[in-house]
Amino acid sequence: MHIRTWGLVICCAVLPACTAGPPKGPAATVTTPAVGRPPAPASVAAALSSEVFTPYAALGAAANDGLAPGDTYDALHTACMNDAGYGQYAADAPYPARTNHGLGFPQAFGPWGYVGTALAAQEGFLAGSVPGGGVPVGGPFASLPTAAQAAAGKCFNILENFNNAQFAHSMAIIETLNNYISTDVVQDGEFKKADRNWSACMAKNGYSSPDAEAFWSQALNSIGQGPGPAPGQNPSGPPGPPTAAQDKAQIAMAVADANCTLTSDLAGIYFAVQANYEQQFVIANQQALNAGVREYKAAFAKALKTMPTLLQTTSATPNLLGPAGHHGGRGHSAKPSPSHS
Repeated sequence: MHIRTWGLVICCAVLPACTAGPPKGPAATVTTPAVGRPPAPASVAAALSSEVFTPYAALGAAANDGLAPGDTYDALHTACMNDAGYGQYAADAPYPARTNHGLGFPQAFGPWGYVGTALAAQEGFLAGSVPGGGVPVGGPFASLPTAAQAAAGKCFNILENFNNAQFAHSMAIIETLNNYISTDVVQDGEFKKADRNWSACMAKNGYSSPDAEAFWSQALNSIGQGPGPAPGQNPSGPPGPPTAAQDKAQIAMAVADANCTLTSDLAGIYFAVQANYEQQFVIANQQALNAGVREYKAAFAKALKTMPTLLQTTSATPNLLGPAGHHGGRGHSAKPSPSHS
């Protein structure tokens, strides 16, 4: 994730009470919260549904974000394939939608530990993931008819260009505040104390890890779903499903994580701290956030209107280097912390 200086040029002729210049930067002064021992959330989704920053983080990725309902990357992708004459293949053509784990599309595990002992015992760290992914041999659209492959390639690039443009403009304030919130949460004293208690609990169960985020990365690596290859798997090929022994081991890791999350109140403290910081940042930057949403909606409408032209001028060779950035994690972020009062 990238921290960017917020600046938005707005036409004063169409917006009331418009000032002469754009905001100089996001308001970043916050007060450290005191949250005590809040109850653990029923799920990560339940925790995030009550937090004020979630709709902004889900902008473009969730059809029901409450800010620009329906103006999603998914909808833009479908419109593109329809305009190209191959709408029947829209669901079979992957596209560069923004990563949004932990927000509009939450996962059970993260820096907050593992939420849900029953889910941990049933699926472990495979909850919400699909083993054995990867780009098919021959490219991402190899299964489509030749003509549909060209259309899918064009739409892939159109979506990617739209994604990159929004991160540089309309979503810059959201990305910046996401980094501020993430940093303040993981540097918060009460959260750090809960993390230490979680780590001590895990040690009693035979697991050594400095924090919950490092632990779930370790668990995913052990089954080939993380950044590193799993033991016994081809490091140059796509990950395969875990063996029975690997699956049993990762479920045991998840159950220990979930139990220690409850014992330490790690998730309860994490989401309570996060909610407090979000409230402060959103209130202090409401005008800039509103302007960003307006700009995103205008850009989305323009993309729909100009889609026929974009299909004529865009390359059919998909740029597989990926989008320039994403926001939505609200997890660990090694960025400078905003100032505190």
